[in-house]
Amino acid sequence: MNKVTRLDGWSSPIVQSVTHTRFTEDGSMLMRPDGCWDFAILKSADSTIVLRTGLTTSAVTHHYTAGDEILSIAFKASSYMSLMPGEQMRDKGTVLETIGRDRFWLGTDVLEIPTFDTVDGFVHKLTRHSHVEDNSLVASVVSGHPMAMSERTMQRHFLKTTGLTYKAFTQVERAQKALALLQQGRPAADVAFALGYADQPHMIRSLKAIMGVTPSRLAHD
Repeated sequence: MNKVTRLDGWSSPIVQSVTHTRFTEDGSMLMRPDGCWDFAILKSADSTIVLRTGLTTSAVTHHYTAGDEILSIAFKASSYMSLMPGEQMRDKGTVLETIGRDRFWLGTDVLEIPTFDTVDGFVHKLTRHSHVEDNSLVASVVSGHPMAMSERTMQRHFLKTTGLTYKAFTQVERAQKALALLQQGRPAADVAFALGYADQPHMIRSLKAIMGVTPSRLAHD
């Protein structure tokens, strides 16, 4: 059984979650869209990879081997990197150049590769050097309490920061909610109605396209 550890009790204006997974057997897993972009540290027996991913709009299969580890630092949609803005990173991942076993290049700076125990220091350094900043305008929209702005301004900021249109972002959010409710055992027809899908087939198509799963598949997982 894979060992998953989450960092609790630490609040950050830019980080959504921190998760460390150690795989105890060979296998694969679906990496589903969650409305965040990530720094992911992938460790295997013979390599360490620092991966910067953008927001995704469909599930991706990750294959792993027993002993592999992933440290995932998920950043909120309203945070952004000027070096790799959201509009350039949608559905993409960039492998950053490493130096030895414990450092990597980020632009012209050299940073230590974070561990589960040093994530807070890593994030602090990212913000102190303005590698990662928060777009308060986008944060207000995501929170459901948007600042006063024109529709055009909102869409421009949202796309540049997240890489997604606001409509695409809300579709991912709705698919997340649907998946959570279905995993709790709620009937598919009830979930579709509660979340405003046109009908149950519409929800099923959306979940398959975005999350890579259907209600019938969930029932057998």
